[in-house]
Amino acid sequence: MPDEADQKQLELLRKGVLFLTERNRELEARVARLEARLDPTPAPPPTLEVAPVAPQPEPIFATPAPAEPVFVAPPISPPPPLPPAIPPPLQPQGLESKVGLTLLNRIGVFTLLIGGALFFKLSVDNEWIGPGARVAIGIIAALGSLIAADLLWKRGHKVFGQGLTGLGLSLLYLSFWASFGLYHLLPQAATFLLMIVTTAASAVFALRYDSQAIAVLGLIGAYITPVSLSTGEDHPWILFGYVFLVNLGGLAAARYRRWKIAEWVAFAATVILYLGWAAAWLKIDNRPVATVFLFALYAQFASAQTRAVWWVAQLLGAAGAVVWEEYQPGLIIGFVIALGGLAVAEFRQWREAPPWTLLCYWLGYGLITGARPLEKPVEQIVALLSLGFVLFFAWSPWWTVIRKRALRQTDLTVLVANAALYFGAAYTLLEPGYRAYMGLFAVVMGAIHLGLARALWRPELDDEKSSWPALLAVAVTLAFLTLAMPIQFTGFRITIAWALEGAALAWVASRFQSLRLAIAAGVVLLLAFSRLYSADAWLYRSGTQFAAIANLRFLTFAVTAASMFLAAKFFKHRAAAGAAYVTGHFVFLSVLVLEVIGWAERTITTGDLLSVETTSVSILLALYAILLIAIGVATRTAFNRVLGVGLIGFVIAKLYLADFWILGRGFKIAAALGLGVLLLLTSFLYSRFRDRIERLLKDDSAA
Repeated sequence: MPDEADQKQLELLRKGVLFLTERNRELEARVARLEARLDPTPAPPPTLEVAPVAPQPEPIFATPAPAEPVFVAPPISPPPPLPPAIPPPLQPQGLESKVGLTLLNRIGVFTLLIGGALFFKLSVDNEWIGPGARVAIGIIAALGSLIAADLLWKRGHKVFGQGLTGLGLSLLYLSFWASFGLYHLLPQAATFLLMIVTTAASAVFALRYDSQAIAVLGLIGAYITPVSLSTGEDHPWILFGYVFLVNLGGLAAARYRRWKIAEWVAFAATVILYLGWAAAWLKIDNRPVATVFLFALYAQFASAQTRAVWWVAQLLGAAGAVVWEEYQPGLIIGFVIALGGLAVAEFRQWREAPPWTLLCYWLGYGLITGARPLEKPVEQIVALLSLGFVLFFAWSPWWTVIRKRALRQTDLTVLVANAALYFGAAYTLLEPGYRAYMGLFAVVMGAIHLGLARALWRPELDDEKSSWPALLAVAVTLAFLTLAMPIQFTGFRITIAWALEGAALAWVASRFQSLRLAIAAGVVLLLAFSRLYSADAWLYRSGTQFAAIANLRFLTFAVTAASMFLAAKFFKHRAAAGAAYVTGHFVFLSVLVLEVIGWAERTITTGDLLSVETTSVSILLALYAILLIAIGVATRTAFNRVLGVGLIGFVIAKLYLADFWILGRGFKIAAALGLGVLLLLTSFLYSRFRDRIERLLKDDSAA
């Protein structure tokens, strides 16, 4: 039987277990409350079952018990404060919110402007208020809108506040313009200053409210200001100086807040103002200011963040060479703009910048030559074109030798295209006066590119990709050296020699499995194609100067087309073979079109020659399309069938978009009937050989 001391110890243990059980229940309840705040559906807390302790019998003879020890529980510290509830992430604005909040707000502002304008006009027509009161009402309404907008914005109504801000700024612009343009209450200088202040306020509100719409509104008002306050006098330095400053602010805000629309608005407004001024005021004495601001405005938008803005700016900057009637200033403008494009390519390292700059440069030269007759001496023009050639020629060694970077595919395109375009343009200019030296010119071009190949060669690098630039320069060298002898010939024999040379190089490349020779063949064929349409196609001015088929032009086109077909057969790369094959059909179809036009000019002496030519060309194209489809069916080639169907689609588009608008009634009927018969014939061919075509399609899909 346990003694009294043991009884006391058991009692203490029992009380301790009861205390721990109660403490555990409190902790579980507290955890449950925490879980309930984090999870709305918590699991019920488990319960702890404690077996009851049986009471012990009291002893008969009890001795005085010592003082019973008291179990003191440690104090329970309060739980730590809960972290603040994390708000759910903002959901993207749905369609309903966009329509109900933003779109309706903007439409409401616009509608309110219209309603106010109509009421204002009514009051003016009835002479309810005088001119000064009209302007004052507009200014008061504008200031009230701006104040209300700021109060609403501070209370969280941001979209609504932005709309009222736009309304207030619009009313300010209209009021200040009316004070000068309609009522002559203020002088021009004061009105101009007030509208500049309004523009500055627009920028402040746009940045404060982080609103691209307000920024765009301010820009539009700023660009309209000089037009609305114009007195009909020419002040280009003031006009373009003002536009330049507005552009600085607009582009800075667009860059700071990444507002791409603001960049487009600034660019479009600048182009419109420049072209509008040029159409009205461009003369000999103000061409220098036009050139200065052409460079300045181009420099601004060359720094735009949006690539597309720079693309258009580069194109329009190169086209700006036409502001001068002389070749030399125009070519200098083109050179400076090209230099800016390559600077953009260097600092931004945009892959497409070098070839796009090269294309814009030569498009600018094309506009110059197309807008005015050729000037003499041509040596000055060739010298300026040589500056452009050297600029783009130096791009490859700059990028890889000086800057120690690998040439990209676009850079290799510049290397080849620059040589071809410059040689073609210089040859056209120099050939009439220096025919005996054109072969030597080709040799010099080859030697220059051989030196470039030596500079690009990296013998320490073993991989094939690193040797590509030097090998491509060698290919260009070989092309020029092989062209030196044919260039000594005259007339159409040059193009024939190039075409046959390209086909021969393609055959050699296929025999030796040489990709380099295949590239050289492509370059030679490209030169032949370029000369074909830059010189050979325009030898005869009318159909009375040549006989049908039996003429040198037809022979040259036919030989070139045959060379293209042979090259397509020899090329191993499918893309190269397809390009050569399609080019061959294009060349042959082109000479057939020229023959049809010549036949019409020889046959039709009186009457509607244009209608005869247009109708005949449409029928010829349709017949050629049917021939391609028939060849595709006969030779089991889907490529020919696709080309035929595509050409049929072109003929249909030509008939409905062009022929019906320029042909006489009889020719419209003839063209429609002829094309309809040919379309039905095409449909019959597909119906007649449907099973065979379906088998071919299955075979093509399986292959």
